[in-house]
Amino acid sequence: MEGAERQLDLVTIGRSCVDLYGEQTGSRLEDMMSFAKYIGGSPTNTAIGAARLGLRSGLVSRVGADHFGRFIREQLVREGVAADGLVIDNERLTALVFLGIRDPDTFPLIFYRENCADMALTVADIDTGFVQSTRAVLINGTHLSQPHVFDASVHACELARAVGAKVVFDIDYRPVLW
Repeated sequence: MEGAERQLDLVTIGRSCVDLYGEQTGSRLEDMMSFAKYIGGSPTNTAIGAARLGLRSGLVSRVGADHFGRFIREQLVREGVAADGLVIDNERLTALVFLGIRDPDTFPLIFYRENCADMALTVADIDTGFVQSTRAVLINGTHLSQPHVFDASVHACELARAVGAKVVFDIDYRPVLW
């Protein structure tokens, strides 16, 4: 596909979760009484941000066959992100993150990611045509913490490079997830 017209400008690969933000800004997470639901995960947010900026973007990830997984898929479609690379995992749940904003420098968060869907991505989940339809692939550092996810990310990079696409590395280092 080198030199050919690409369908997408950017495909991101990695974390996809639901962020639940405490609505009581300035409070401790322990004192939060209500939460607002948002799509989360650095690569997922990057794909949405790219779409909002007018780029044609797509996502490769996994979500659970649960309410939150359906929310993510539907939100991606609403935002104009190609969800062709989103795998529905019937065995694992979609990851959750609870977050708060205490002050400009304090953002407490708790990750619920034990055996979650997006960390089960495998080489078999990577759709060659989808990855090779883009001008650039973005992989995510935290996602490299699991061997099979590392292999899937490297495989996607190799597919992209084989057709002249760029590879972007988003460090997104979260020590608690390693």
